[in-house]
Amino acid sequence: MLTHLGTSSALALAGFLLVWYVVGIQVKRRRAAALMRQVRDSILPMGGNATIRWIGRNAFRVEVEKLAAPYIHLSVSVLLEPYETCILWVVGRLRGRRDWLLAAVSLLDRVAGSFEVYHPRRRGAFQVSRDIREKAWREEPLPGRPHLRCAAPDADGRSLAQQVLTILGGQEVWRVALQPEKPNLILSLPLPSSETRTPLPVFARLPQLVKTVAARRAAP
Repeated sequence: MLTHLGTSSALALAGFLLVWYVVGIQVKRRRAAALMRQVRDSILPMGGNATIRWIGRNAFRVEVEKLAAPYIHLSVSVLLEPYETCILWVVGRLRGRRDWLLAAVSLLDRVAGSFEVYHPRRRGAFQVSRDIREKAWREEPLPGRPHLRCAAPDADGRSLAQQVLTILGGQEVWRVALQPEKPNLILSLPLPSSETRTPLPVFARLPQLVKTVAARRAAP
C-alpha cells in the first residue's frame, strides 16, 4: 500500500515537473522574443550598429557601436528567469528575482562625479559592497528609498546620485553607478512582465540622465 502510494506520488510529481518544464520553455521563448523587441525598439532612436547574441538559453546581449554623441558605446544584457525549472523559479521569486536588465553606457565626455546606489539583496550586491569598502566610501541609506544604499566619495557624489534617482522617478532599480572609467553609467533593474511599454522607461529617460551627469564633466 505504502509502496504503491509512494510510486503514484513520484509519478505525479514527475508528470507535474515535466508539464511545468514544457510550459516554462514556451513561456520563456515568448518572453525572450518580447524583451528582445522591446530592447531593440528602445535603442533604435540612438542609431549606431547593433549586434545581438544569445548567451546560453537564459540571456542575450545587445552591443551598439558607432553611436552619435554624447554616446560611444552601449551594452544591454538581459537575463531571464528559469521559467522551465520549477524549484529554481520559486526560490528566485521568493528572493525577489525577476527578469533582469543591465545597461552599461560609455560616454564621449568624461564625468567628474562618482557614486554607487544599489539594493543590498539583489543581483551583484556582494561585489558592489566589496568595491565600496575597498574605495573607503561612506555608505548610507538613500533618502526617500531606504531599501537602497548610497555610497560616494563626497557630498557632491551623493547629491548627484539623488538627482539621477529623481529623474528615474518610480522606476525600480537594483543598481545605478557613475564612474570616470568606461562604462561611465551602469543601470541594473528588474523587468516585470507587466512592463510592456516601448521604449522601456529607463531608455526614455537616458538622454536626461546623460545630460545631468555630463553637466559635471571633468576639466580637460
